[in-house]
Amino acid sequence: MDGNISSTPSESDTRSRRVASLLRSRRTRLWLAIVAGLLAVILIVRFLSDRAAYVSTADARIASDMIAVSTDISGRITDVAVDEGDRVPEGDVLFRIDDREASLLLAQYEAEAERLRAEIAREDTRVTLASSKAGSEVAARAAGTQSASASVQSAQSDYQTAKLDFDRTKDLFDRGRVSRAALDQAQNALDTAEQAVRRAEADRQRAAAEQRTASIGSQEVQLIEHDLSVLRAALLQAEARVDAQKVVLDQHSIRSPIDGVVDEIFYDVGEHSLRGFRMALLHNPDDVWVSANIKETDIRNVRPGAPVLVKVDSYPGIRFSGTVDRVHDATIGEASLMPNPNANGVFTKITQRISVSITLDEADVALRPGTMVRVRIRKQADGDAR
Repeated sequence: MDGNISSTPSESDTRSRRVASLLRSRRTRLWLAIVAGLLAVILIVRFLSDRAAYVSTADARIASDMIAVSTDISGRITDVAVDEGDRVPEGDVLFRIDDREASLLLAQYEAEAERLRAEIAREDTRVTLASSKAGSEVAARAAGTQSASASVQSAQSDYQTAKLDFDRTKDLFDRGRVSRAALDQAQNALDTAEQAVRRAEADRQRAAAEQRTASIGSQEVQLIEHDLSVLRAALLQAEARVDAQKVVLDQHSIRSPIDGVVDEIFYDVGEHSLRGFRMALLHNPDDVWVSANIKETDIRNVRPGAPVLVKVDSYPGIRFSGTVDRVHDATIGEASLMPNPNANGVFTKITQRISVSITLDEADVALRPGTMVRVRIRKQADGDAR
C-alpha cells in the first residue's frame, strides 16, 4: 500500500515534465503561434466583413405608442374598472366619475324640450283651427260683398228707371196732360229709388268692412305661425343642449381609445380627477417596433426597406428579423425638448445619433416596450432599391 502511494506522484511528475518539455519545444511553440495567429486572422476577417456588410448598434429598444388617457371633466372617481396589466378592447370603460349632477341636468334639459314640443303641438292646432275659421269667414264676407255690390247695381237700375218715369211724367204735366197727383207719385217713386241706392251702397261698404275684418283674422294665423317659428327655434336650441349634455354625461365614463394593455393607473376610487390630467397609460402589444439610434457616421448606409437582424435581451435564444421602416431627418439632440446649448464656450465634438424605426416580422413572443435589443442593419448602397 505504501508502495502505491509513493509511485503516484512519480507518474504525475513524469507527465508534468513531459508537458513542460513539449511546451519548451521550439516546434510546439511555433504551431501554437500559428494557430493563435489563424484564429486572430479569422476573428479580424469576420469582424471586418461584418463591419463592411452591416451597421450594428446596441442603442436600441422595443418601442410602441404609449397612449396617455385623460379626462375632459373634473370629478370624484366612483369606480376603477381595470387593473394594471389587464388587456382591454377599444371602448371598454376604465374609470367612472360621479355623474349625478350631469344626469339631473340632462333630465332638466329633456323636460324643457318636451315642454316646447307640447307648446308647438298646441300652436299647430290653433293654426289649423284659425286657418279654417278665417278661410270660411273670408269666403262668407267676400260673398256678402259681392251680394251687396249686386244690390247696388240693382238699386241704381231701379233709380234710373224711376228718374226716366219722373222726367216723362213732368214733361206731360208741364204740357197739361197729367195731373199733379201723377207727378207727385213719380217724384215719390224717384225718391224711394234714390234711398234704395243709398242703402245698397251702405250695405256694400259694410260688407267690404266685414271682409277686411275677416282678412285681419287671417293675419292672426300669420302671427301664430310666427310664434311657431320662434318655438321651433327654441326647441332646436333645447335639443342641442340635450345632445351636448349627453356628451358631458358620456364623458363621465373614461373609455379605452385602443385595443391594448393597461400599463399604469394614476387614480384610485375616491380621488378627484382633474380635467386634462392623464388617468392611465396604455399601449397596443400587437403594434410594436424597434427604435434604434444610429451614429451619424453610419446613417448614410441605412435605407428604408433594408433587412435587419434583431436580438432581444429578454429572449437571448431567439433571433428576430425586420426591415427599416423610416429614417428620421433630425438627430435625437435636435428633437429633444431640452437641447443642451454650449453656454461656456468650450466645445467638445460628440458623435450624434439619428433615430431609425424598424418594423419587426411577426413573432410568437410578447415584446415589451422599453426592453433593450441589438440590431444589425444590412448596409444599402445609394443605388439599391428602397
